[in-house]
Amino acid sequence: MNGGPTSTSKVTPPPVAAGQMLRQFRLEGQLGAGGMGVVHRAYDTRLHRPIAVKLLSPDLTADYGRKQRFLQEARAAARISHPAVAQIFDADEEGGVTFIAMELVEGRTVGQLIEGGDLDLLGTIDIATQVAEGLAKAHELGIVHRDIKPANVMRTQDGHVKILDFGLAKLLDPEIGQGQGGTQQLDPAQLARTQPGIVMGTPAYMSPEQVRGMPVDFRTDIFAMGVLVFEMATGRSPFYRENYLDAFHAAAFEETPPMKSIRPHIPGDLQRIVSRCLQKRPEDRYPNARLLAEDLRRTRRDTEAELAHQSSWQQRLADAWTELRHLPPSRYVWYALAAAALGLALYLSLSQIGIGTAIFLGLVGFFAYRHVRNRPHRVQELFVRKASRIPEVRLIVFQQHEFSVVVDRPVAQLYGRLSAHLRACNRKLYSGQPMTLSILPDLANDQLHKMLASPGVQYVRADVLEDKG
Repeated sequence: MNGGPTSTSKVTPPPVAAGQMLRQFRLEGQLGAGGMGVVHRAYDTRLHRPIAVKLLSPDLTADYGRKQRFLQEARAAARISHPAVAQIFDADEEGGVTFIAMELVEGRTVGQLIEGGDLDLLGTIDIATQVAEGLAKAHELGIVHRDIKPANVMRTQDGHVKILDFGLAKLLDPEIGQGQGGTQQLDPAQLARTQPGIVMGTPAYMSPEQVRGMPVDFRTDIFAMGVLVFEMATGRSPFYRENYLDAFHAAAFEETPPMKSIRPHIPGDLQRIVSRCLQKRPEDRYPNARLLAEDLRRTRRDTEAELAHQSSWQQRLADAWTELRHLPPSRYVWYALAAAALGLALYLSLSQIGIGTAIFLGLVGFFAYRHVRNRPHRVQELFVRKASRIPEVRLIVFQQHEFSVVVDRPVAQLYGRLSAHLRACNRKLYSGQPMTLSILPDLANDQLHKMLASPGVQYVRADVLEDKG
């Protein structure tokens, strides 16, 4: 191997198992497998941290040229340092095993979120924005991912997004020879042959230029971003077909169906963004991912404002009816008194006792009504009723003007929904300090029991009490 075997030489790598050491990395168990190899959970014994180790698949290990291209791709991707990109720490060979050590990302892939129905509109835009920002950083370094898809984007437990697997990355236009400080520059001719004779990427997410085998640049990732957002927003890929050839043809030649034909509620701005990403000609797409991210951020702000301020009259009637059904008997007395005061004001005004007196009595009735209806504890009850309808909410505690909401897991839609409910309730406050919100995912049992014992408990899901018992 050190002598540089030919591409036809066959080398069978030794088997690997849990506990085996690859340099300072101790393998602990397999996490998954992909087209280029198997991913293991591992532990860095030097820096004392959990990591992931990707082992090059045997057929690539047997080919010296492919193995070198794998290492070159890893070194290219290791240059990316961004919160939305899974960091690569090392790439090397140990005992006949070629591997890449990378950041261990725990969470759920976007594919899993789509399958579980855990993405709403705001969650979709949030994920897309973070992915676009990560790609912008990679593109500025001359690196193209070339395989952006739901399986290669993960949402962590704390709500951050990570782009996985830059193993298909292609370094663009590097210099040849020695760089500053004696660093070795990579040969563009070598990097262009990431997988000789193979069209790289996943068919339903490939750009037209990839399908045609033409040179690609960062605009290929922007096309894939359009497919990704389309699928997150509608639940289906625009170019998914029963076989590869049909998928290739759809991506290269067929018009993209409008998202509104699948989900009528899609905002026009999001449709415009996706349509621009999915243009067949690269020059018609966004000129860079940074502009795409900025457009997504603006759309997110506009969409959030629209969702917070608009609701159908059917929903308003349903909310009003629900409120009336949950009123205690004493509250009906207050409403009756307010109605009586309003009726008296109207009667007196009609009796022509004086416009000033009628206006005064009307204002008194109005302020009395607002004071009763929007007392702080009433608005608190409204938020609790709305939040408790969300299946993932386990516990709601209110103390010192702050709601603490314990949830099963931080799915993308929860933050936007709970925040929108809180903003709507705060707008109903006639006076007093606005309420705040803290969302607590994956709470430890001792912390959960402590919150259950607190005096501010407003709602407890049934299974939480069962687990406690």
